[in-house]
Amino acid sequence: MKSRLREMGQNAKLMLDFEGGSFKMLDCLFIGSATKDTLLMVEAPPASDQRIAASAVVHACGGVASVAASAFQKLGGSAGLITVVGDPSDVTDFIASNIAERQLPYVDLIRVPGTDSPFSTIQVEASGKRCITHFGGCIRQLTLDMLDKNVLADAKMIHLGGLEEHFCGELAAYCKRNTGALVSVDGGNLSREATDRMLPYVDVFIPDDKTVAKVLGCSPEDACLYYAERGVRISCVTMGDKGSVAYAGGTFHYAEPVRVSVVDTTGAGDNFHGAFLYCLAQRWNLDYTLRFCNAFSGLTCQGLGGLAAEPTLKETLRKMEE
Repeated sequence: MKSRLREMGQNAKLMLDFEGGSFKMLDCLFIGSATKDTLLMVEAPPASDQRIAASAVVHACGGVASVAASAFQKLGGSAGLITVVGDPSDVTDFIASNIAERQLPYVDLIRVPGTDSPFSTIQVEASGKRCITHFGGCIRQLTLDMLDKNVLADAKMIHLGGLEEHFCGELAAYCKRNTGALVSVDGGNLSREATDRMLPYVDVFIPDDKTVAKVLGCSPEDACLYYAERGVRISCVTMGDKGSVAYAGGTFHYAEPVRVSVVDTTGAGDNFHGAFLYCLAQRWNLDYTLRFCNAFSGLTCQGLGGLAAEPTLKETLRKMEE
């Protein structure tokens, strides 16, 4: 495993490919946020100026790119992760230690001096619904010149998630113009302006239905068409307990959700993205891909935090047979 904590240092070169050509070591390079999440089980979120008691607490490593990379690796893919941490602290140490324990083939933790590492406080209700207070910290400081361009050029797929939205668009454009990688973006919580700016450079774009309703004010199907008309090859919308829908090659694809005992939905979307990219690496058809991703992400909702209940490939396939 290649892993380092650096302050603008150098990286080892990775070798991989998307469509033909040279052999490359990583299937997917994930770039974006990694956080320390403090999850609290509560009956209901507090009102303003109210104090409530939590029945349980769990500290977990979250973050859009971090969780997606973990899912991809758990299923058997070869995942790399580039993320950012701040000055030495309990939060920084927690993130670095957790990522190291996963033994990803490639990890680059870029330290930005004078900043704090990202963290979230998440209040989880008995239904699995949650309220999130997030502090992005150093993730807002990531810029293109901090990244090793050799790593980007040698990636088969690149997934962007949890980045500052202007930089996300800039990085998507760079990757599309300068690498042979398939470019994937987690579209959750991105503004319409940022989305429109980056879509011409994105191959796979997957937001959630709440983002679609807020940003576009339309149905998931119309959103998929909107993205496709602007250059996206595979557009998909996750819909929580309503399943998922995707559009590619002029055809819509649907999959129903799986039935699970929901504890916490934190990270379900991030896990969906990691599973989706794993399916692309296997070249599975979209109908099967959506069913697989719904099963995988659904099973992750049975634990507190996005990583606690990530299933294996075998467990996911077994769930699909139910």
